[in-house]
Amino acid sequence: MQDVANAVRRGVREGRAAVIGRVVDVKGFSTLPGDELVAIDAAGSRYGDLLGRPGAERLEAAASAMFAAGLSGLETVTIEIHGKEVAEIGLSCGGRADVLLQSVGAIPETLWDLLASRAPAALMTRIEGPTAGPAAMVVDRDGRTWGGLGGLDGLGSGDDALAKEAVTALAAGRTSTRRLEDEAGVVLLEAWVPAPRLVVVGSGDLVGAITAQADLLGWETEATDSPAALDGLLDWAGATAALIVLSHDPHVDTSALAAGLARGVSYVGALGSRATQSRRIEGLTASGVDADALDRIHRPIGLDLGGRRSSEVALSIAAEILACHCGRDARPLREGTGPINYRPTA
Repeated sequence: MQDVANAVRRGVREGRAAVIGRVVDVKGFSTLPGDELVAIDAAGSRYGDLLGRPGAERLEAAASAMFAAGLSGLETVTIEIHGKEVAEIGLSCGGRADVLLQSVGAIPETLWDLLASRAPAALMTRIEGPTAGPAAMVVDRDGRTWGGLGGLDGLGSGDDALAKEAVTALAAGRTSTRRLEDEAGVVLLEAWVPAPRLVVVGSGDLVGAITAQADLLGWETEATDSPAALDGLLDWAGATAALIVLSHDPHVDTSALAAGLARGVSYVGALGSRATQSRRIEGLTASGVDADALDRIHRPIGLDLGGRRSSEVALSIAAEILACHCGRDARPLREGTGPINYRPTA
């Protein structure tokens, strides 16, 4: 997704017309990731992959027809894959997917900037109703909007309510697709939320345990002992970075925490006893970090699961990061009252 977003950004800056495709409905394909994008430009160049060779053939043909028609609308392509082609594309079973194609020119450029930086972003497109068409609205996790859809009066009077739905979808911490109905028809809401990337400051067996736990979740991890390397690693991690400070070196841990807080990293956690935490807070306060920022540090890091071994501590840290990423407070499910497995779907 990040690579496709970067390719689209380059194309927009160079004035190259393109269409973007993504799965909006699926039956079967149990292991299909669900967050993949494909871009096809007017020259026939394709960026990204969606359902392998069979998908590429259908999508390239449909994109060509859209270019010939002037990119004036939306196009839905149904792709069915069964038999030997299933193994060819690396999935566990066959199925049917509806892929929506839309002109890149109808989508606010901010979407590609957000996705390229690994920031959660939502795209809203009216797919049914009198004003249905390629025009779109982009929403970030703070509720800021770019573009618009327009209601029956053409003034976009319902855009604020739709933006709130998008913020709720992004706060759930997972990529999702939903259809929303309003007085003007049906709006497709697509929310893309990249998985966390972990940046670990420190060394020892716990680094390996955290990396192993992250691998199980499909998260990427980078570790360093050097404060000088931290900025580059946080750039790599992007908007869904999780900073884990294991080091107890006063010349390392305090500066690492300060850097994470200054950059607005969404999750900042620090390992150590309460005495160590107090020493760090004193150092951060002395360096000018305010109380609200200090409250953002998860200290001591992790959920209270009772484990002591490295693998158990790594699990408690990953569990806390996941809860924060998904906007949950990590209570037992029996204490909740809503659905136990919120899955926004079409």
